[in-house]
Amino acid sequence: MRDGMSLGDSLWRLTGYFTILTNGLIAISMGLIAASHKGPKVFPNHALAALTFYITTMGLIYHLLLSAGRNLSGLNLIGDLGVHYVVPAFTLIWWLFFADKDDVKFNHAVIWLAWPLLYTSAALLRGRFEGWYPYFFLDVGKYGLGQIGLNVLGLGLGFLAMGLLFVLLSKGLHRVQAKHL
Repeated sequence: MRDGMSLGDSLWRLTGYFTILTNGLIAISMGLIAASHKGPKVFPNHALAALTFYITTMGLIYHLLLSAGRNLSGLNLIGDLGVHYVVPAFTLIWWLFFADKDDVKFNHAVIWLAWPLLYTSAALLRGRFEGWYPYFFLDVGKYGLGQIGLNVLGLGLGFLAMGLLFVLLSKGLHRVQAKHL
């Protein structure tokens, strides 16, 4: 429990964070990969690239925009480091060494914007009804719709740029892997 919230309210609040939801996608996906006789082939290569792109971009956004001034200790620090740094780093390392990189195309960078857009829409709608926004840059009550629109546009462009970088990385790594096979 935190801030006098019940356990149920705290868990509900956690589901409002892109970080938690994206870590959940990673956990489910890696569980399916581990349980399948196909391994990573249970997903299309561009989907594995997308998951890695999401969790890595989330980690960068956290580090650049959200981590300053946090004074955590104990289990809060361990959890924070886990979801913001450890999972993104291990996912990236796993993807770099074990996932196939072919079939990742430049149009995927645009398609991959669907998850952050869906999340942002849901967070803004939830914030409207609950009066709580998970991230300062989505707080309509504090900044107004115009500023939030600019914030979302900026983040969207950042996600697109990172997506394009992931496509380029995929293509470059695929070429290197193909030469060594």
